[in-house]
Amino acid sequence: MHILVTVSGAAGDELLSTDAWIAGAVGIEELDDDLRIAFSDPEAGAAFAETTGGAIDQVADDTGLDEWRTHAETYRAGPFTIRPPWLPQIELPELVIDPGRAFGSGSHASTQLAVELLSDQLRVLTDQAVSSPRVADIGCGSGVLAVAAATLGATCIATDIDPAAIDATTANAATNGVAAAIEVRPGSTKEASGTYELVVVNVTIDVHEAIAANFRRHLAAGPVVVAGLLAGPQEQRAADAYNAKIVERRQQGEWVGLVLHLHDATPSDR
Repeated sequence: MHILVTVSGAAGDELLSTDAWIAGAVGIEELDDDLRIAFSDPEAGAAFAETTGGAIDQVADDTGLDEWRTHAETYRAGPFTIRPPWLPQIELPELVIDPGRAFGSGSHASTQLAVELLSDQLRVLTDQAVSSPRVADIGCGSGVLAVAAATLGATCIATDIDPAAIDATTANAATNGVAAAIEVRPGSTKEASGTYELVVVNVTIDVHEAIAANFRRHLAAGPVVVAGLLAGPQEQRAADAYNAKIVERRQQGEWVGLVLHLHDATPSDR
């Protein structure tokens, strides 16, 4: 059984959508002026409805969770067109992404910013004659960032604690012909332990702060692309969490993506 929470007049409210993902949503769709959010945990759905004044409907497993597909669109992000596999090809190069039950259809500004910054950083590495740079995508969601990196010639480790994300990333890597360049692992920073030319993390600020606590124990990195931040105090919070300097900032609407340079990129031996 799933819970559907419908919040009237909330279509386009990115802050509310972010709160929904944090609260445990497994799917979000806009219906005219309303926002409909699916929860697999009835208690989480009920709590979110109480907080937002949303209306609750109980549905059988998976009923309504895929209706967003009828409203899916094609998006631009960096050098890529991002589309779901059921829409026709429009422009190359492209990323064909089916998020399944994971986050990352390409519609969100944070994803688009992350793809843009990731692509630019890989271009810099190419200019520096770095061959097949190693990239870590922590909290990979649908795998859109790992697939983008692999398409641009990188080899990737992609991790996520959500089994749906592992499935989606594996499937999307195969769809885009880059499965050999992406190793998908359940977990987070520990499971990605290693040295990388680039790390990308597109998650909410609370998850950034949680990840950063163990980041240096497991990862040695060049630049770190962080996204999923709201413009304002969250930017410096992220930099402080990673003990890093902000060297580049881009904004789309109320969302911000950053490139960080770590002050000390050597991981602990602990």
